[in-house]
Amino acid sequence: MTSPAGWYPDPEQPGQQRWWTGVGWGGQRMPAAVPAPPVAVPAAAVTGATRTRRLGPLHIVLLSLVGALLLVSAVGGAFWAMLALVALVAVVIGVVALVRGGVSSLGIRNRGIAAAVIGAALCLVVVSGSANAAIHPVGPRPAALLSAPEGTSVAKPSATPSPTPTDVVTEVTEVVEIPFTVSEVQDPNIDVGQVVVTTTGVPGQQTNTYRVTTRAGVEITRELVAQLVSVQPVAQVTSVGTRQPAPPPPAPVADPAGGGCDPNYEGQCVPIASDVDCAGGSGNGPAYTPGPVYVVGSDVYDLDRDGDGIACDA
Repeated sequence: MTSPAGWYPDPEQPGQQRWWTGVGWGGQRMPAAVPAPPVAVPAAAVTGATRTRRLGPLHIVLLSLVGALLLVSAVGGAFWAMLALVALVAVVIGVVALVRGGVSSLGIRNRGIAAAVIGAALCLVVVSGSANAAIHPVGPRPAALLSAPEGTSVAKPSATPSPTPTDVVTEVTEVVEIPFTVSEVQDPNIDVGQVVVTTTGVPGQQTNTYRVTTRAGVEITRELVAQLVSVQPVAQVTSVGTRQPAPPPPAPVADPAGGGCDPNYEGQCVPIASDVDCAGGSGNGPAYTPGPVYVVGSDVYDLDRDGDGIACDA
């Protein structure tokens, strides 16, 4: 046997099936399936399936009952209320059909039709309820119902006193800015006429705590209970110059001996020599020059000891 693997009639036990591995018989067996006899379908049933389903006696009774109820309610002015009731009944029938899978006697053959019936019935409930509310609005009770017949005592409701508003006390914090101060100082290191901001002012911050009393949502009192400076302000300082500018250097004086003046100096003649000291000082020469002397080049004789550009000025 060269058949593919599968279940085949057992050659050893009639009425059984045995597993063929494709090479040989296996040990698994199972009862042979008995084919069901064919069922003859009447031609009338096949033809009737394609026809449109006709209304049965139950459908006609239900539709007549619904129509009669709607007609009576329309005459009595309760059409929309009755329509809402019918729609609610349809919702219940649709839910039952949805759970059971259909109600064939009412033409609901599957759950899809049941869901459609529920949706349409709910829309009808909303529409009819809105229409009924618009036609029959709820108004105030007639005065005749409020008046009691003679001899009947009516208990009048006692007047409820208005509640006294209660004061509510809360604490409120508020952050405010502290402005910085401005001051001026005289600075001898700046020339006269110059103004320089040496320290930039920075505002500070202060937290104020208030006790606020409100009555019926309206503030009636506010009391300051605490102040806390969180950032100190920085004062702004402006420096005004007071230093007088240096006088212009005097014209050079010619060396009477005719030895010439060193071009690195002006104001006085600094002779060209092996060494020059300030006159009246502690230097040992051999040459001397009176002051003041302005250094315009290199201080070859080291006359400007303080480095301010003016030599022999002491």
